[in-house]
Amino acid sequence: MNNTTSSQVVQSEPEIRVFEQFYERQIVVAIVITVVILGTVGNSFVIIAVGLSKKLRTTTNVFVVNLAVADVLTCLFLPWQAVAVLEGDEWPIPRAPWICTAASFVVLVTIGCSINSLALIAVNRWVGITKSRFTTCRIYTVRKLALMVIFSWAIPLGCALTPVLTDLGELGYEKLYSSCTWDRSNPYSFHYNIFIAAIYYPMQLTVIMVCYASIFCYVFKTSRKMTRADAPSIAEKVSGGGTNRAMRRKLWKRQLDVTKNLLYIVMAFILCLTPYFTAIIFSADWTYRLTPWAGVILFCNSCVNPFIYATSHPDFKEAFGHMVRCRKSLRSRSSQQ
Repeated sequence: MNNTTSSQVVQSEPEIRVFEQFYERQIVVAIVITVVILGTVGNSFVIIAVGLSKKLRTTTNVFVVNLAVADVLTCLFLPWQAVAVLEGDEWPIPRAPWICTAASFVVLVTIGCSINSLALIAVNRWVGITKSRFTTCRIYTVRKLALMVIFSWAIPLGCALTPVLTDLGELGYEKLYSSCTWDRSNPYSFHYNIFIAAIYYPMQLTVIMVCYASIFCYVFKTSRKMTRADAPSIAEKVSGGGTNRAMRRKLWKRQLDVTKNLLYIVMAFILCLTPYFTAIIFSADWTYRLTPWAGVILFCNSCVNPFIYATSHPDFKEAFGHMVRCRKSLRSRSSQQ
């Protein structure tokens, strides 16, 4: 009875068509190529800005640069996804299937690293805002930062190596979705879906939500205390304590602006991430049709972060402005010569 049921399922699966019309493939490819261009340029700007600006060389931005590096690598290998989708039902380079396998391997690792980096950023902001400066410096030493960055890459690397070293899944071209992911014909493909979803999503999401909820509770309480203590005493006016307090308030406001910016990044990532991991853990017709579109939404996250930096992060906004003005001045000088 079980064999009959499984054979019926196998026979019915080829009838599922994810892309009904060719223009749907073209739309997917257009979005992917746009993500590649914007993501490569934007994340390169982030990396260069941190390298040029001393103000941006903070512990938080170690993870921001790690995130940008992962997104750049994602964008560099996404064109192979476009090739696979546009070509149709077969991998267009039959003599080099390893290209598709390598693309799926790298994207799987880099997306996992992006998720881990965002969780590390959330923890870093929580420690930086709610704990003392001494505690922050003790936790985020150079050695510990290096270990955290290695950790952010090691977990997705282990997940990507699992189908390579075991029978749990098989990386490569997937005919149903016309993409470089993992092959659904492998008998353990659905188990690998669950494995990836469990490792990549719930733990990091929980850490992010708890950290930012704690930050907002702390900010709310601290803001009320600072409001109550707003009226300076006569002694503070004489001793100059009011100036120190104003400086503290300015630094506090800057910390909040940076944290709000990082929160926007996390919200964008959750919006981009949730549809894909919802789709792959279910086995129904609507999830099959949703998966490639959810994957495109997931890829979009690789290009949105630089735009959030440029519009809402005070230090990155300033650094990007200097970089753009420098390029304009160089162009004007060359035209004059």
